[in-house]
Amino acid sequence: MRGTSIPVIACTAVLLNTGQPVAASASPPAVQQVVESESPRDPDLTLADEPLVRIGEIDGDIEYIFGDVTGAVRLDDGSVIIADEQSYNLRRFDAGGRHMWSSGREGEGPGEYGGLRLLRGCPGAAITVFDWNLDRIAQLDQDGEVTDTRALTADGVNPYNEPACTPDGDLVFTPWPEFDRTVDEGEHHRWRMELRWARDGDQVSLRSGIAGTERTRYGNSDGPRTWGRVMVFAVAPTGVWYGSADDYELEHVDWTGRVTRIARWAGPDLTVTRERLDRYLDAWLARYDDPAERRRFERDQWPDIRDGLPDRFPAYEEALLTPPDGSMWVTTYGWRSPDQELHLLDADGVWLRRLTMPSGSTVLDAGRDWVLLRERGELDVPMVAVYRLVEGGGG
Repeated sequence: MRGTSIPVIACTAVLLNTGQPVAASASPPAVQQVVESESPRDPDLTLADEPLVRIGEIDGDIEYIFGDVTGAVRLDDGSVIIADEQSYNLRRFDAGGRHMWSSGREGEGPGEYGGLRLLRGCPGAAITVFDWNLDRIAQLDQDGEVTDTRALTADGVNPYNEPACTPDGDLVFTPWPEFDRTVDEGEHHRWRMELRWARDGDQVSLRSGIAGTERTRYGNSDGPRTWGRVMVFAVAPTGVWYGSADDYELEHVDWTGRVTRIARWAGPDLTVTRERLDRYLDAWLARYDDPAERRRFERDQWPDIRDGLPDRFPAYEEALLTPPDGSMWVTTYGWRSPDQELHLLDADGVWLRRLTMPSGSTVLDAGRDWVLLRERGELDVPMVAVYRLVEGGGG
């Protein structure tokens, strides 16, 4: 079924600034389009039986052994760049899985890293690395040579999570929110997040007050709540899509700060059922080999864990993947079902496809007809694989 468009009048805008983020101000109303999809427009997808390429080994040449794969991207020629944070390097493999080069090591100098995340769709460089530890961006060419390095702190950029590149080479990010010290021990609370656009040394506040990460207070600090909701965002040619995982809904804000489109679709039920709690308990019990330890955990620790869980799952995970045509892959929340489910929305927010695949894999990059996954092989060894998507399955 095709999505339906419903015009709605809204009034949100933010002015450009001269060095510091500025607050929203009044402006003429903008026309919103609400796009609602009750089901995917096109048939469901699943993974092909065998990958186009799988990279990773239990033992053998060091180039093919990974410790902590934190990202991977597929280039236009089918080659794959893999970031391994344990070895602090990037490795390129051709479309057949043959190692081409490795680049990087631990450190703070050029070509050295303290943390490795790969950014997708950044213009002007074949490979773009966000070093979350050193708060800087590095650009590399297709031979693995560093062509540019810039510190984000110089522009006052302090991203809470990974920033995203705009089509012009700027950055969109969510800054770290202020810590709320009025929250009591064990209390759940939710950060309020802001979308900022870092442009030519200035920052533009596109949206503020967005419901962000759910947290739980522990002593003098706090951490993400188990099964808690998060804010996600992704850059499109016309602006930024963002959502808070309360339900299957995303909003699109343009580069002037106006919310121009809302996408809603009828995803799977989010209720935390007894069956889903039992599956989570089984995952905890699997950590214990001794039956007495399992019984002790179930008696002494499980009730507190269970009672701290929410009644509803988040609608989706922390990342949106955007192919070059402006469409979006949305990863539904993994603990909701034994199978992993992804939804493809088009550039207008219409639900196009549903992809169902076995759980235990993480999507690192994707196009309209392929996905690049992080998998776990024998002895839990990290591997990376590219799969073609075929019609069939799903439900």
